[in-house]
Amino acid sequence: MSQPIDYAEMLEIPVNTLNVTKKRGKKKGGAEELKARAVEAANERAAASGENVTDYESPAPAAEATGGEQGAAFAAGEEGAAGSAPRLKKFLDSKLLLGEFVAVCALCAGILLTNLFWPQSAINTFFRGLVTEETPAALPDERSFSEVEAGSIVSDENISVSVSDAGVLSFTAEASVYAPCGGTVQSVAESGGVYMMEIEHTSSFSSVISGLTYAYLPAGSEVYATIPVGYSDGSHEVTVSMYDGGTLISAYTLGEENDIVWNV
Repeated sequence: MSQPIDYAEMLEIPVNTLNVTKKRGKKKGGAEELKARAVEAANERAAASGENVTDYESPAPAAEATGGEQGAAFAAGEEGAAGSAPRLKKFLDSKLLLGEFVAVCALCAGILLTNLFWPQSAINTFFRGLVTEETPAALPDERSFSEVEAGSIVSDENISVSVSDAGVLSFTAEASVYAPCGGTVQSVAESGGVYMMEIEHTSSFSSVISGLTYAYLPAGSEVYATIPVGYSDGSHEVTVSMYDGGTLISAYTLGEENDIVWNV
């Protein structure tokens, strides 16, 4: 073929049929970029020669564009989900801590209010049982009878009280009856319409009062020398016997007001 004709025919070849072969080299870029550059250079040469050649555009394949968009959307979704998960966990943890704090405050407020307005409530009784210490048992009173201050068994000094040789106090009159000194009622017994009361004053010192019309105190009660333990209507003789370790005490006399005075 002749060179002019071949050249003219080559000019009429559509540019978009150009195939580009990528050679390995140091330049970076994909095959699509090289193809776009080659087509752009060919279009420029055709425009310079006066040929009416439609510019070639290298649109991205629809499938690839769609896949890229889907990939970007998927990546954005994953990133959003990955970012929202820690935020959600942090939000739930803060709510849980806030709820626990409110519950503790409510419990403390409830305990305080019940302590102030309802001391005998079940929760107060429960907490007191946890912290209450055991009260140590009282030490026994080891004093002998001569170390204890004794008084009168009657409050009226005009009542005649006698002392037997064995050391038994007795009187017959209507009067309130007192213990010789303070102590604890050990027993109360009734026989023939009158009462007998046994009182422990110390670990070795005790007394027995019999002939009472009424006994005011039951067993286990505290006794005081200034408070009567019983009453006599005068129909029966009232006797008071004092013991030291089971032995009847006789080493005493009565004062002007029927008070007991130890002779030891």
